[in-house]
Amino acid sequence: MNSAVLSSVYIIWVILKGVSAANILLIHQIWNYALVEGLMEKGHNITMLGPFSDKKSNTEKYHPLVIEGALDAFLANKDLDIQNGLWDYHPLLSIKLYMDAQFLVCNHSYHTNGFRTLWNYPDDFKFDLIIIDMTLGPCLYPLIQRFGYPPTIGVTAFLLPFFISDIFGNGVHSSFLPLFYLQYTENMDFFQRLNNFIYTHLEIFLKQWYELPATEKMARRLLKTELDDFGDIQRHISLVLSNMDPTVHYARALTPNIIPVGGLHVKKAKRLPADLLSIVNNSKDGIILLCLGTNIRSADLGKDVINNILSAFSKIKQTVVWKFEEELENVPKKCHCIKMVTAKRHFRLIKPLHTPGKLMLRFFSGHPNTKLFISHGGALSTYEAIYHGVPIIGMPFFLDQKTTVDFLVERKLALKVDAKNLTAEKLLTTIKEMLNNPRYSDLIREYSSRMRDQPQTPSRGPYFGRNTL
Repeated sequence: MNSAVLSSVYIIWVILKGVSAANILLIHQIWNYALVEGLMEKGHNITMLGPFSDKKSNTEKYHPLVIEGALDAFLANKDLDIQNGLWDYHPLLSIKLYMDAQFLVCNHSYHTNGFRTLWNYPDDFKFDLIIIDMTLGPCLYPLIQRFGYPPTIGVTAFLLPFFISDIFGNGVHSSFLPLFYLQYTENMDFFQRLNNFIYTHLEIFLKQWYELPATEKMARRLLKTELDDFGDIQRHISLVLSNMDPTVHYARALTPNIIPVGGLHVKKAKRLPADLLSIVNNSKDGIILLCLGTNIRSADLGKDVINNILSAFSKIKQTVVWKFEEELENVPKKCHCIKMVTAKRHFRLIKPLHTPGKLMLRFFSGHPNTKLFISHGGALSTYEAIYHGVPIIGMPFFLDQKTTVDFLVERKLALKVDAKNLTAEKLLTTIKEMLNNPRYSDLIREYSSRMRDQPQTPSRGPYFGRNTL
């Protein structure tokens, strides 16, 4: 168990001190599974509500409730069509897209069997703690009131959005911390800083005075019950666990109620299934992994971009593993496509191999034969790559992906390509530069060492527990 998990579990232990086996409600993203495992090891009972809760089977201590179809509802948003300009959104449109996604997922969640089952628990049912994901806003705040305002912790895998930082009384520091929607680094000129300040505070204003009351109105209408003011419910959340690590993000001051636990989900590599292990072991020149995460489908890149990628792959000696969602034709001999079965969060080989096998990103990124990772720049996969010391080519699309990739490029840990204007020659040149220039692998190993070389931090737990709650 890594230091981030230990720190998180210890903080929760302080909150629950004296409760030998607490009932904990965790409203989650994928990131929180490591926290679940740590809590169950301490003897706590976990009820998990989320889109992939059934990744783990129902047991005596684990009770999954699925928000079925949440990801499909999110991806059904036509504004997320990456072939039609997702790269080029104006910051105002990006802010609108983010809030529209929150409304869409919220409306969908209230109608799911998983949410309704939890909402209809017996009136006297008690949770000792609620851990609620704040990334997409206040949609599930009613559950805090529904179960009698137990101690509540927020979490976000989305680094630390400015609006969440503001909620917890932390300065947003827009003079040197770039907003996700803007392709800036910390080295901004005057007009960039001015632009960053305007859009940062505009988003905070819209989140507080438009999204929060609009979501409250939706909840009252769909849940058909009297609800407390969402602002009051929000103030009940005592602290937030944020997916940040000081070794791989811009330096920033944090108030004691914001606890960085970046890399919470990262684990040591697991052994690959036999059919995949044979690919890796027989790849004399190494493996290149291409994975664009959950919200970006490689199949939606467009025919021209896909053909350009395949053309580049046909001209390199390394073996390529590409997470692809559909059948793909004319695949080079050394390119192996895998299909992710989203509902169960696992992968299935579709071509050219035909033997089913389960794997996760860490299986490949943690293998010593993996030489390069082509990524969308999501925070979770970036942590995986840095932890395992794998150089990165970033292909960002929206929100924090751009900020993360720009940070990596500035630190010489990655190179960046533009998917919209990607040519085979550009991708091939970038791959060769990453593989042949040792500075990238040397630096990524240095950052990997920093990320791993962290003290076990349970001593911070009592401080935050006593002084925040």
